Amino acid sequence: MSKRSIADSIGVHEATLRKRLKAGTVPTSLGRFKLVFTPEMEEELAIYCRDLDKTFYGLTLKALGNLVFEYAERNNLNHRFNKEKRSAGKDWVYSFCKRHKLSLRVPEKTSLARAAGFNRPQVELFFRNLRQILNEKKILPHRLYNMDESGILTVPNKLPKVVAPRGKRTVGKIVSSERGQLITAVCCMGATGQYIPPALVFPRKRLKAELTDRAPAGTLQLVSDSGFITSELFLDGWIIFKHFAKAQLKTQFYSF
Repeated sequence: MSKRSIADSIGVHEATLRKRLKAGTVPTSLGRFKLVFTPEMEEELAIYCRDLDKTFYGLTLKALGNLVFEYAERNNLNHRFNKEKRSAGKDWVYSFCKRHKLSLRVPEKTSLARAAGFNRPQVELFFRNLRQILNEKKILPHRLYNMDESGILTVPNKLPKVVAPRGKRTVGKIVSSERGQLITAVCCMGATGQYIPPALVFPRKRLKAELTDRAPAGTLQLVSDSGFITSELFLDGWIIFKHFAKAQLKTQFYSF
C-alpha cells in the first residue's frame, strides 16, 4: 500500500505523512518524565508489597518510598528521587499504587497470637504456602531455619517475696539496676535439629568481651544504641544472617 493511498484514506496530505515518517520526528520519550523501572521490576515491587500485607507487616508510605529508592540504587538506575531523604516522592508512590491496584489503608491492630491463630484455616494456609515455597525453590529440610528475637531485661519484672518486719511500709531488694536494660537475644533452630549459637544485642557503643562470659560457645555479640536490632545489623550488613547461615555472597534467602 503506497503512502499516497494511506494519506488519502486517513484524510491528511501526503507531504505531512512523509514528514512524520522521517527518522527523528517521532518522539521517543516523554520529555523530562522518564520511567525509572521496567514493568517487570515494578511488578516485583508490587508482589513484594502484597506478600508483606499477607503476613501482617504491610509497608507504610514512608517505608515504601525508602524501599523504592534503595531498589533503584542497588540496580544502578538513573532516577530523580530525593537523595537527601533517600526516598521516592509521594507523587511517585501514589502513582505506583494506582498502577498496581494498591491502596493505603488504616490497619487493624493485630497481635501476633491472633495473626498466627491456631485454627484449621490458618494452619492449612500456612502449610499450603510452605509446600509451595519448598517445591518452587527446592529447599531441603537442612536449609530450613526458624529465627526469632526476644527482649530480655537485666532486672526481673517480678521479684520474689522476702521476709521483712511486720508493719514496715516499704520493702526493697537490691538489684543490679532499678529500671534495668534491654538486651535482644536472637535465636535460631534448624528444621532437622541443628542448634546455632545465639546473637546478643547490647545497648552500648563498643563491644566488651566480658558481656558474653558464660554465654553459649559461639555467641555473636552486637551493639546498638537502644539494644534493639537495627537495619544496619540485620539488613545492610547481613551480620546476623551471615552468623547463622554462614552465607556466601550468592546465597539466596527466603522468609515466610
